[in-house]
Amino acid sequence: PRTTLMPDFRPCLLIPVYNHGALIGATWQRLRAFNLPCILIDDGSDTATAQVLDALTDCEPTITLLRLARNCGKGAAVLRGIAEAHALGYTHALQMDADGQHNTDDIPAMLALAEKNPAALISGAPQYGDDIPKARLYGRYITHFWVWVETLSFNLVDSMCGFRVYPVASTHALAQNTAIEARMAFDTDIMVRLYRAGTPVQFLPTRVIYPENGISHFRPLRDNLAISWMHTRLTCSMLCSLPTLLWKKFASTQSEAHWSQQRERGSAWGIRFCLWCYRTLGKKTLHVLLYPIIGWFFLFATTARRESRRYLQRALPHPPTHSDVFQHFLAFGRAVVDKFSAWSGDIQRSDVVFPNRELLIQQTASQRGAVILTSHLGNADMCRALVHSAPDIRLNVLLFTKNAASINKMLQRANPSSGFEIIQIGDIGPETAILLRDKVHRGELIVIAADRTSPTSLHRSTRVPFLGAEAAFPQGPFILAALMECPVYLLFALRTAKHYEIFLEPFAGQLTFPRRQRAALLKVAITRYAERLEHYCRSAPLQWFNFFNFWQRHD
Repeated sequence: PRTTLMPDFRPCLLIPVYNHGALIGATWQRLRAFNLPCILIDDGSDTATAQVLDALTDCEPTITLLRLARNCGKGAAVLRGIAEAHALGYTHALQMDADGQHNTDDIPAMLALAEKNPAALISGAPQYGDDIPKARLYGRYITHFWVWVETLSFNLVDSMCGFRVYPVASTHALAQNTAIEARMAFDTDIMVRLYRAGTPVQFLPTRVIYPENGISHFRPLRDNLAISWMHTRLTCSMLCSLPTLLWKKFASTQSEAHWSQQRERGSAWGIRFCLWCYRTLGKKTLHVLLYPIIGWFFLFATTARRESRRYLQRALPHPPTHSDVFQHFLAFGRAVVDKFSAWSGDIQRSDVVFPNRELLIQQTASQRGAVILTSHLGNADMCRALVHSAPDIRLNVLLFTKNAASINKMLQRANPSSGFEIIQIGDIGPETAILLRDKVHRGELIVIAADRTSPTSLHRSTRVPFLGAEAAFPQGPFILAALMECPVYLLFALRTAKHYEIFLEPFAGQLTFPRRQRAALLKVAITRYAERLEHYCRSAPLQWFNFFNFWQRHD
């Protein structure tokens, strides 16, 4: 018996029939074992086929027989069956041909994929043998090309296979509002239109055969003209909606992917341009230029805009407005400009208020380093003001991901003698731990953000309360701090109207996680960190640069 992943997953078979009286009986015998309800649509068949279908229906209570008064075409028959499936409460309809050319052994895999992806159209990706007519094979390649043009995508690897599982509700809704090809062009037409409407399409390789006694209703002149007309209409509609399609394609991001797998927005050229503006035109001019630059990102980064609003709903004392979201984007742009100042050595003592500055100076003077836990709140680069005023301090910044590598490399080139060392790591292994421990023993500071889970260790995270709901925080920074056997501090650098203020807090004299109590003590430490981060997020909500779903589960 099939395991049900969806309690309301109710599939049925859907088979259009036109003069297949000699074949439908054998096809049905292969289908009976799956114990699925079936909708047969008699598309104006001859008398002999009608009699076979009547006899089959009398013997099989699971079959629902529909009749069209005249032959209207495969597409019309399938859509009539989709409407019936919708009326009967079926969620998915598995379409296959009546002549037995589709591999029924693939039905369980097709249904399992549909059950796991209930909103998707599941289609076979045909694997042909030598029995396929060459004219059809070459014709398929021509159709593939035009479908890629019509969708501006290579995602639809085959649009002509009639072995597929339709999500009934979305397909029926599309058919109610759209004129779809009724005959041989139907399979391609409806797949393209569903894809354009936002229906995901997934493919499953399947063997397709052409039986020696198979019946083909393909009429070369009539159907090729219909297919050409379909491609003409789809291409014209694509051109008419080209700006919208390009907008959607450009604006789409990997909203459900882990944050580290999301590509860095912008380009090395864009960073060079902003850095050139900073050096040539000055900081004030670049701040003016930020408005069109950030406005461009605000318009096109739809996912980032949505996630910004989701975060601000938690952090702000009032429902966020469009202006709040834009200001969140703008604050990020200003932070990048401030990074240029920090890395170029343009920071003045008056630009940064650092009440606990002496605390770190004393720490490094003792020849014993420390771990500093930061976050993506504010601009931790402002602590470079400390480096400029105390050259003996060495900061080592750990980065787990390459998705912000461009800007960091650019900034390092801007000032190679910066006193900062960026250490790019995929995960903390023994070699990395030894390297960092040596640095701590030399009195250097290890800086690591503790509000992003590692891309290679999603399972090594702990969910704790944060801004009203549980969110995953990484265990790695806290385990690393324990391995270093040194004091641990928290650092938050927040921008005010006139300057930055750096908040430095002692977090622990030394973190220890005995094996038997490791999980419990880790959760205590991470909860304390999340509480302090939440405190500062509420005091400066626009300065936590979170543009992805921080509360998403990655089980």
